[in-house]
Amino acid sequence: MSLQKKQKPKKYISSAGFFTAEIKRKIISRMFWGRSNLYKNVVHILVVAITISVTLSGIVYRVSDVSANGSTLSGEYTIGSNDLLTQGGSISTVLRTDNTNLSALQNKKYTVQSGDSLDSISKQFNVSMDTIRWANPNVISPFTNDIQTGWELAIPEINGVLYTVREGQTLDDIISLTSANNDESNRFNIIELNQLVQPYTINTGYKLFIPDGNLFSQSVEVEGIPRGIFINPLSSSDCNGYQYQRGFTSYHDGIDLSKWDGCTVQATANGTVYYAGWEVLSGFTVKIDHGGGIHTYYYHLGDIYVRSGDRVQQGASIGYMGSTGNSTGTHLHFVLKKDYNAVDPEPYVPYNKQ
Repeated sequence: MSLQKKQKPKKYISSAGFFTAEIKRKIISRMFWGRSNLYKNVVHILVVAITISVTLSGIVYRVSDVSANGSTLSGEYTIGSNDLLTQGGSISTVLRTDNTNLSALQNKKYTVQSGDSLDSISKQFNVSMDTIRWANPNVISPFTNDIQTGWELAIPEINGVLYTVREGQTLDDIISLTSANNDESNRFNIIELNQLVQPYTINTGYKLFIPDGNLFSQSVEVEGIPRGIFINPLSSSDCNGYQYQRGFTSYHDGIDLSKWDGCTVQATANGTVYYAGWEVLSGFTVKIDHGGGIHTYYYHLGDIYVRSGDRVQQGASIGYMGSTGNSTGTHLHFVLKKDYNAVDPEPYVPYNKQ
């Protein structure tokens, strides 16, 4: 009996099936056993694709966002962030804030022309006269509207106070002093505008711009005298270590600040010297008219650096501390007057009372 040989299964498959299986095998082999090549390449391609996609999406979003608002911000006066707008700030408060200790914002510059007035300049730039005055404390008197041809003024783009930080002041102190609105939104706008970083520690002499701030916004002891305008008459570096000797009382019309070897005395605000000379009881004396009925007196000087009629800027050296006249030791007797009535300087002049 003849036996048929059992047929072995065919060892071939269709050409298409062969190539498909071979490709699949190679891909799987490369992915799992050759990750150092194909796997890494695939990952890199995916990362690049995702990055390009996100970048293009961001550009499209920003373009559409600006178009929708119908507004563009000048690069010279804007912060490179939308945070203030998206978190409740108004577009009018968005300004560039480089804080180079020249200013908390980039001001426009304007040279006073013949025929200009503080009122006309304020209308030209659409800001208040007080805003311009407070941005130029070394030029414009804080108490009058007098300006002179040729003065170069800094003009903020929005209303507010350019405030110089006093010794020991905190951000909350300044907000309380310069702003009637103490809510969190206003605080955030000030922080964002001036690019402050937590814990918001600010150094003496640092300049902050307070949008919509007002040095008259809070009640003051004497009407017409703003706080935050005057500087310490002993701000000069050679006055470091001076001492507070005596304060204002009903029978003592000013304050006594002493330093055993004397130091340079400075004008607390800009104005015009209307007396510089000798008085029997007060010794060498300088008196400055700051306008608006505001005067400061500097008594017992050892030397005088100014003459009657001189216009002085805030911080100008006007004399040297001495012990002339009716004096028992080297000191400055400083007097602040409103309408020729002596006023306690403490709420207005930032001297060290220690």
